[in-house]
Amino acid sequence: MQYRSNFLAMVALGVVYQGAGFGIVLVVMHTVDAIGGWSLEEIAFLYGLRMLAHAAWVVPLGHLWSLDQAVREAQFDRYLLRPMNPFVQFLTSRVELNAFGDLLVALTVFGYSCTLVGIDFTLPVVLLLAAAVCGGALIEVSVQLVLACAVFRTLNTSALRNLADAVFGTLGSYPLTIFPAFSQHVLAATPIAFVAYFPASLALGKEEGLPVPHWYALLSLPVGILMACAAALVWKSQMRHYQSAGH
Repeated sequence: MQYRSNFLAMVALGVVYQGAGFGIVLVVMHTVDAIGGWSLEEIAFLYGLRMLAHAAWVVPLGHLWSLDQAVREAQFDRYLLRPMNPFVQFLTSRVELNAFGDLLVALTVFGYSCTLVGIDFTLPVVLLLAAAVCGGALIEVSVQLVLACAVFRTLNTSALRNLADAVFGTLGSYPLTIFPAFSQHVLAATPIAFVAYFPASLALGKEEGLPVPHWYALLSLPVGILMACAAALVWKSQMRHYQSAGH
């Protein structure tokens, strides 16, 4: 019962945190009919899609947030002594329970918004959204992993990683059309737009407003795979600089 209570408490924490973020969107949207040409229902769809991508990485890999502590307290030593990939050992050593709260809110917001905007789940749309969630998850976790690798040199990456999380959560949850034209083109060149804005625009039939060609907006998954490969190389190179805090 104690473990069950802890699980429910952690899930509830994730629900409250992510639910509060979406609550802010609702408050803003109830003061206007649309923002940047997007209705409340469409922004809810965009928000839910980004949250799904976020949850898709924090549920299985959320323990990455604890890397700073593992390095500072020399807990990482034991992963290096075992005949198994240290990265895999570390990430599978614990599951962050509050991530399930993220997933619950993401599924709720996305599922309900799909009914509001009337998404037609044809095979191309299903493949588009599935690729978007997978690609978005890879993009976000790749950024977090690259920043986390700095812990092998600095011992503290929390500020950088919290900033990256806030940037993805804020800029990635709204249509780029709310920004000036120059800012739209700048953000369109960053991975953030691939997480949800590009695929959501295509799924909602709003591709005419995109600041990029149609084919470019379809590249969420390839971009995610390339970034994941690059992040893996960064991890491999930076882990060589690990110095046990226990020595």
